[in-house]
Amino acid sequence: MASLFKKYGKYLGYGLFTLVMMVYFSFLCFPYDQVKDRYLAQQTRGIPYKVTIDKVRATPFFWVRATGVGVTTAKKDKASVLKVREVRLRPSLLRMVLGKLSVKFKASVYGGKVHGRATKGGNNVDLNLHWKNIALAKLPVEAQLPGAKLAGELQGDMDLEMEIQQGRRLVPKGGDLTVNLTGASAKNLQVQGFALPALEGITGKGKITLGEKQASVDHFLLQADVLTFGLEGKVDLARRLARSRLDLKGKIKLSGDLASQYQPMLAGFLRKQDKDGFYTFSIKGLLNKPSPQL
Repeated sequence: MASLFKKYGKYLGYGLFTLVMMVYFSFLCFPYDQVKDRYLAQQTRGIPYKVTIDKVRATPFFWVRATGVGVTTAKKDKASVLKVREVRLRPSLLRMVLGKLSVKFKASVYGGKVHGRATKGGNNVDLNLHWKNIALAKLPVEAQLPGAKLAGELQGDMDLEMEIQQGRRLVPKGGDLTVNLTGASAKNLQVQGFALPALEGITGKGKITLGEKQASVDHFLLQADVLTFGLEGKVDLARRLARSRLDLKGKIKLSGDLASQYQPMLAGFLRKQDKDGFYTFSIKGLLNKPSPQL
């Protein structure tokens, strides 16, 4: 056996090397741009969003690099949902050998970084996502907060289990999402036509538990020098996320100069007050059209 390997081993090595190089250069030279539009059309068929990509290229270190990624609504107005400057994807060859499709990814989005991994086994998909330094000022919230000037950064992570139903639809089975806000400020905010004062030094944290048809806001707390705002409750999830129905309870408490200026006005709007001095209210309606119940 040793003599056979010694005699033919180098030829086997040449063959394996040639095969590896063929696969490697096929990966580098694959015409990604030529097939991306057709692939995206197939994968997004039947969902209310349109995905576009400017360019797709492979890198020498087995990353697939996509630039100019955009997600818009499929309606005539084509409102922007997400803009990503760059996304990089890399499949795990070892997990593919074990029968699971696993893709590692990282992206530059809204001034920050996002990275994680998506793994598919059978009809189940596990998504682990982490993000940091997402700039509030770059988020597309003009339609919801016209004229508002926001600053600050978001950090957080999400673990989500999903199931593929009807061949392509992803349905959440369970998971959780946490988010933290640092160094934030807000100007030109309005609530039901009422202009809010400028807020500085805002910090926040929150946790959401995700289910198949419902998301539970376990806690969400924003704090500034002169204001504390909290939120909890549930959201009944719809296929179109913007149409999800809200059932939330909120609380707000003013302090310092803000309390001396606006406390009488706030007490006129919000008549319920708990033992800790927070004025309470509820939020109903839809995610894209919330309706505060004062």
